[in-house]
Amino acid sequence: WKEKMNISEFERRKPHKTHKTLNNLIKKYQKIVMDMPITDDEDAIKVEMAADFVKELTNLQKFFEKGE
Repeated sequence: WKEKMNISEFERRKPHKTHKTLNNLIKKYQKIVMDMPITDDEDAIKVEMAADFVKELTNLQKFFEKGE
């Protein structure tokens, strides 16, 4: 039987480097989505992939912040 971790306990022990790295990755791919000019199909694919990365990393971040 596994107890859920108290949120304040998780916040105190949270791996801050991992959290910062996750945030930086989300920002990196958001910047690509927002700033990359789409001039051809290859650019469109890169932007679409970056948008997918943002979505997946954001979902991962939610689990991380809940301590799951």
